[in-house]
Order: sequence, then C-alpha cells, then structure tokens
Amino acid sequence: MGSVTLLALADGEAQTVAGDTVISGSKLKFDGLALFAPSTDFFRRSGALKSVRVPIRIWVGAKDSITAPAQAQFPKEVLSLRGPIDICLDEEAGHFSYMDELPPNITDSHSNRSKFLASLAIDVGRFVVA
Repeated sequence: MGSVTLLALADGEAQTVAGDTVISGSKLKFDGLALFAPSTDFFRRSGALKSVRVPIRIWVGAKDSITAPAQAQFPKEVLSLRGPIDICLDEEAGHFSYMDELPPNITDSHSNRSKFLASLAIDVGRFVVA
C-alpha cells in the first residue's frame, strides 16, 4: 500500500474496488518516486495518473505472487511521456523481499537477503540523489 499512497500523494487518483475515488489533495511536490512492488490496479481508471509528473523508479520481484510484476508496466505505459520511468526486475525477489523486516510466518524467496537489501539501498540512494 506504500506505493499506492505515494502515487496518490503525487496527484494520482486511486479508485477502490467499490468504485470510490481517492484523491489526496496533497500539496507535496516530489522530485521522484521510488516504488517497490506497486499495486497499480488502483489507478486503472482513465486519467487517474494524468497529474503525476515525476521521475519514477520501480522495483519488482519476478517471484512476487501478490503484485504481479506486469503491474509495473502499466505506469510505464501511461507516464513515460511525462518523465522517466525505470523498472528494475529482480529474478529472485518476491513481494516481501523489499521489506527490511519480514512479516510473521513469511519466508523470503531471495537467496541472499542481506546482500540484496544492501544493493537495493545503494540503488535507491543513487536514484534519490540523481
């Protein structure tokens, strides 16, 4: 839900399953968005992302069974004319691989979690200061 929240705060208009539109009314201005395993189905309504105008870097795991990696393609297709959208696919990562602390009873699919998270932190840092 973090990615949904960030996209809404960046002027995206999320829509619930019941059809209610969620508009944050945020006055925050972002220089870029770093999104992990984003659930973009909340923004499928036509024009829902029309006001989002920031560079975005998306990290997705090929083994994500909760938010399919294909969902990362949607914002790239919709927003690519408004700014750079990069997608980083990690073949070993699952949905929870991007969390510093895993939820109870969750086993990470990543073979070397510590190395992965250290590399991810460096990659995110480079994106943020670029």
